[in-house]
Amino acid sequence: MLEWSEEVTIIPNFPYTMSRQTSTMTISLPEDLKQFVKKRSLTAHYGTPSDYTRGLIREDLKRLEQERLEQELLKGLRSGKGIPMTQEAWKQLRTEAASRIRAKRSS
Repeated sequence: MLEWSEEVTIIPNFPYTMSRQTSTMTISLPEDLKQFVKKRSLTAHYGTPSDYTRGLIREDLKRLEQERLEQELLKGLRSGKGIPMTQEAWKQLRTEAASRIRAKRSS
């Protein structure tokens, strides 16, 4: 198993199907943006403006996680430390990734 030498902060991954338990948040928008959100929620196949807004927030979370991952990768590259990627290391990495994917699919 590969091990990290530093602690990594991970932004929580929110799956598309989130809990139905919700709370209310009121936002103020200029009329043109309000109309845009209403129209976009229909044309982009969202059920409601709230669904559209939740989708935007999910996409922003994904973008933030991608940025964090890129920063961590750059930090690792700049550190000069690394794991020699032998054929055995690649095999181990693939095996671990496949195992995680199977576990996620079955849950």
